[in-house]
Amino acid sequence: MKDSPASNRRSFVFQPAFRSVCALIWLWGAQAFGQQIPSAQRAYEEGMRLEGEGRHEQAARKFQEAIDINPEFGDAYNQFAASELHAGKTQEGIKAFLQLIQLDPTNEKAMLAAADAYVGLGLYDDGLALYSRALRLDPRSPEIYYDLGNALFHKKQYADAIAALEKSLSIDPLRIPAQRLLVSTYLAEGNRGAASKQIEAAIHQSPDSPELKTDLANLLFAEHRVAEAEQQLRSALAVRPDYIPAHLGLAKLYRRSGHAELAMKEVSEVLRQDPENAPAFLERGQCAYALGSLDAAARDFRQFARLESGSPEGDYLLGLLDLAAGRLDSAVEHFQQAIKVDDKLVDAYYYMAEAYFKNHQRAAAKDALAHCLDLDPTNQKAIALRAMLEGAGSAHRN
Repeated sequence: MKDSPASNRRSFVFQPAFRSVCALIWLWGAQAFGQQIPSAQRAYEEGMRLEGEGRHEQAARKFQEAIDINPEFGDAYNQFAASELHAGKTQEGIKAFLQLIQLDPTNEKAMLAAADAYVGLGLYDDGLALYSRALRLDPRSPEIYYDLGNALFHKKQYADAIAALEKSLSIDPLRIPAQRLLVSTYLAEGNRGAASKQIEAAIHQSPDSPELKTDLANLLFAEHRVAEAEQQLRSALAVRPDYIPAHLGLAKLYRRSGHAELAMKEVSEVLRQDPENAPAFLERGQCAYALGSLDAAARDFRQFARLESGSPEGDYLLGLLDLAAGRLDSAVEHFQQAIKVDDKLVDAYYYMAEAYFKNHQRAAAKDALAHCLDLDPTNQKAIALRAMLEGAGSAHRN
């Protein structure tokens, strides 16, 4: 249900079809910062052409050339920052946006773009400071309140996130991203009742939203109301047949209901639309695992890990495969890698302990179990394995 902090209003992708728009942007920049020096203008226009072709690093060099010629060329800073972000140089992009804000302290778009970039890096306080500054310029912006709520959600300041999202919805009651994130926030703080009421009210306002229907299906499935969840997912696809989250939702529903073959059909539709869809590879791997095709599962889990290098799930699932195949050292390495990404992954600690136990490394197994039980003191599998370890230790001493 989470939405990216970067929204369409701050999209800096310049395709060839948008070059007339780019020209208008340049004219705005000239009016805002004075007529440009011809050589700076030429470098800027060349940068726009390169950016439109997707050549971000070359474009950034041209925008930097324009800035060197005219250090007050505000739109060149803006486009330089965008090119740096597109080239994966987030810190450099933020620095350029901040320079632009120094030139024009009322530039709301630059503030929001820099704030989005900070949030993308996990620097939530820096992002929140810029969102708050932008809000002083535009105190009735539902989008900025949404952005505040998003950053606060990721900081796990749920009460403050709810207040910001409710403010966004008080200004724009039909704002679906804010409705969805509010549901996620209620769920994160454990208030499933409020989440259910919110999603039902949102669907009443926007009955044809496939996003909301899919979110409701996820809630229903979590409550084991499988038939109702499937109905909502089918309803979402009736509205938008190519809506990938609904296909993935059906795949998960079918797999967990013991129908991996049906799940595979839904995953195939996703990969037909998007051959690099990471969640689809994860789901297909889990289906293959359920069907006993361990080699196929491993291939898909590795593909998922390649596409989502910051996620622990790929390594966790590869660890399970290695554990099942008796490759204990490799299993431990995968579980350790998953825990490096998410040190609250209870099951990774448990299965790592199981791998250590099977490999006769009792001390390491006890340590992994201790972490597991610190996170989940009622974990029955871990309690049972701890008893086995204690029994094995007692027998060994005798």
